[in-house]
Amino acid sequence: MGIRADESRDRAKAQALKLNPRNSKAGRVWWDWLPIHSWTLADVLNQVERVNQRLHWAYEAGMTRLSCSFCILASQKDLRTAARLRPDLYHEYVALEQRINHTLSPSRKPLPMIVDGHDQLPIF
Repeated sequence: MGIRADESRDRAKAQALKLNPRNSKAGRVWWDWLPIHSWTLADVLNQVERVNQRLHWAYEAGMTRLSCSFCILASQKDLRTAARLRPDLYHEYVALEQRINHTLSPSRKPLPMIVDGHDQLPIF
């Protein structure tokens, strides 16, 4: 997996090589390996350049991590970038939150509050 230690405190605590007992079944041994765990962002960018590749377009557009466009665990910056890149999908998500009168964000804030900085919750 492409998890790096400097991405978060939790990721910094991860072991670069760890036996995965849950998936080690039926005579199979499963290891979780984080081959670039110790790399910095500069190391990643240098390697991409060294092998004459380009970053995924979403990184070039300003995303810091890739997942679902409006991942409930995304940073405010990434949610704002995703809304700019995919405004129609953003409006779909906002409409869904309003229709179900609930947000999936762990912050309990609806997308417009996170993305647009509204100081009030939208009226559902």
